[in-house]
Amino acid sequence: MRLLIVAAAFAGLSSALPTQECCTLLSQLYPTKVYAPDVTAYSTANKRYWSSTCSLKPSCFFEPNTVPEVSAAVKLFSQNNCKFSVTAGGHSTIPGAANNDRGVTVAMVNFQQREIDNSTNIMHLGPGNRFYQAYAEMDKYNKVGVLGRYAQVGTGLLLGAGLSYLNNQEGLGVDNVKAYEVVLANGTVVTASRTSNSDLFKAMKGGGDNFGVVTRYDLQLYDRPATVLGGLITYGEAGMATLEDLTYDYHANVAPNDQQTHVLPNWGYNAATGLREAFVPVFYNKDVSVLPPSLKGWADAPTVKNTVRRTNSISALALENNEGYGNGLVQEQRTFTVYANKQFFHDVNALYLEWSKKYQHIEGFYTLHCNMPITPHAVAEGIRKGGNSLGLAGSKNQTLSVLYFGLSFKNLADTAAVFPAHDEFVESVKKIASDRGILHKYIMWNYSAYNQKVIEGYGPESVAFLKRVSKKYDPTGGFLRLVGGQKLPE
Repeated sequence: MRLLIVAAAFAGLSSALPTQECCTLLSQLYPTKVYAPDVTAYSTANKRYWSSTCSLKPSCFFEPNTVPEVSAAVKLFSQNNCKFSVTAGGHSTIPGAANNDRGVTVAMVNFQQREIDNSTNIMHLGPGNRFYQAYAEMDKYNKVGVLGRYAQVGTGLLLGAGLSYLNNQEGLGVDNVKAYEVVLANGTVVTASRTSNSDLFKAMKGGGDNFGVVTRYDLQLYDRPATVLGGLITYGEAGMATLEDLTYDYHANVAPNDQQTHVLPNWGYNAATGLREAFVPVFYNKDVSVLPPSLKGWADAPTVKNTVRRTNSISALALENNEGYGNGLVQEQRTFTVYANKQFFHDVNALYLEWSKKYQHIEGFYTLHCNMPITPHAVAEGIRKGGNSLGLAGSKNQTLSVLYFGLSFKNLADTAAVFPAHDEFVESVKKIASDRGILHKYIMWNYSAYNQKVIEGYGPESVAFLKRVSKKYDPTGGFLRLVGGQKLPE
């Protein structure tokens, strides 16, 4: 099954130079930075992936230290038709997106820049950082950026969409990138911003890895109080019915009207216990000691544990969220988007629980369902800040709900039994949404599976725009032909 997924991820690639020859050419340039399979550094690099489906067998890993090294490598790949991947945090579950079989994988782990300009509230962030590292630097200055909520997630989120503690107020992560430093297919290094290569800038805000290799992100930061209110509220089966009502209320009322709030509604089914549980991040961006009335219900529901407290560390919150989500298990993510609807939320919860119970015999089996809002204000912020390529403009003046379906288990051998069934299930509930007239075309890149048509979901106008930008900045289609993952439609 994994081999089939990798093949699909690279479908359409032209015949390439044998990658061992590409590795040889690259090692002639940088002999100490190219790792073959028989060295420890190769094994270390291949264990950085969240999902075991992405720990593949590239012919070599390349770990550059500088932008000129990335430039030279990308130029070499383009000139010699070398299949390659680029990995930052390694949190994608799509085989072929950030690693490959028999290709070159460029690991950006050494790009650790974390510099804040207090005069402009801009952070210069290297793609090798995880978000807890970025938050730790921001915490020194009581600032916060629109980044992911989980510590070990990496910067690729800032090319897909990006849900964050500040979404309700500031929009998506991509909308708060001020500039990308990017290496194009011909090795040229350019800055993409509202004032320089503005079409490329807009395309990269949702266009993923279809245009170049990012070597630096310039991020807009925001001042925050010296302390904020945040933590993790844990629920058992007794709290599930209440969480359903709270989730809809958060989407329909709280998120649109109290923009300082953030909640990530979710529940998980643990096959080992046969029960559901929920670990819900709750955040309020004010210096207060108790949750506001809009969030009080989350604390009043039957809980197992509540760590919400005043804190001066967003990094600590991200690390707390990430506990229990280590690397090495089989992971799959799927997603689609609907207009917030209470009955549909209820039905999906019941159906996913019923489906999950069929796989209790799979070792380590766990499903996770999240329900995350994109408010009309968040969409408007994206437009105000220069636009993106996601195709959300023009949506009804209603909250969009991004539904996440994740599963994990221990053994790769079980993918053949589980993955196709998971795909079938998600498509079945998506059809229910369509039949009820609440389905939205948007599929969020960051949570997508390998065979979900993400970019088609942006709409024909956005697809046409992305193709024009690709042709302009990558006329030979190097990043479409040589790099796997979610690609522009043909």
